Amino acid sequence: MPGRRSEEVDTSSEAALGPSVHDEIARRRQEHPPKKGMLFNVVVTVVEIGGAIALFHVAQQMGASDVVSYLVGSIGPVLGGLVVWAKARKFSGASAAIFAFTAVSAIIAVAGSTTPKILLYKDCAATGLIGLIFLGSCVVARRPIVFFMAQRYGSDGTHDGMEGFDMMWDAYQDFRTGMYVTTYLWAALFLVQATGTAEIISRANYSTAYSFDQVLPLVAVGLGIAGSIGIGRHFTNRGRARGAAATTS
Repeated sequence: MPGRRSEEVDTSSEAALGPSVHDEIARRRQEHPPKKGMLFNVVVTVVEIGGAIALFHVAQQMGASDVVSYLVGSIGPVLGGLVVWAKARKFSGASAAIFAFTAVSAIIAVAGSTTPKILLYKDCAATGLIGLIFLGSCVVARRPIVFFMAQRYGSDGTHDGMEGFDMMWDAYQDFRTGMYVTTYLWAALFLVQATGTAEIISRANYSTAYSFDQVLPLVAVGLGIAGSIGIGRHFTNRGRARGAAATTS
């Protein structure tokens, strides 16, 4: 949960951290902005997601079973994680999350019936399970999934850039809270999308249900991005106000 004692800095105020910590975080954010690593992150993401899909289909065309094809496809996210490690010498939680999402989708896709409406229900099940992964990361993981996504895509992908996010996690209570709230938002959106789509599939014909199955994920992602930006701004402003009040008091 947000603000767990084990994750908090042993101070009563962020201002007590001293200017050196804040200055070091600011330096890392300035020297390692996300735009410097944009090409790298795009290429790695294409390798992870596009590679998984491409390898899966290549394996199937070569006559591999569904299970073997899934195992071959899982090489994509693993390779992406190794590329991030080679550059940053840090474990990529984002790559692990993408691997989990790919695994969930693949396992559900190859299991059971493949009739048209069942395939749509499988999409709902995969989306719902991904929502549960987001939710579970807030409860059982050391840090929520959104933190690892922000760490990778909000930096240039270097060790110093990604470590800056570790420093912010340790230093800023509002940063930690914002990461948890954003993760809860995405979890809720995925679960609502899955439930809503399943309800539509049960009531509508296949053509209508298929259309909603394609559109609703875009709506959910759009709301997630907008909500993430709003939550980030809110907690950034709250953290700055907290720091200013502590400095003047």
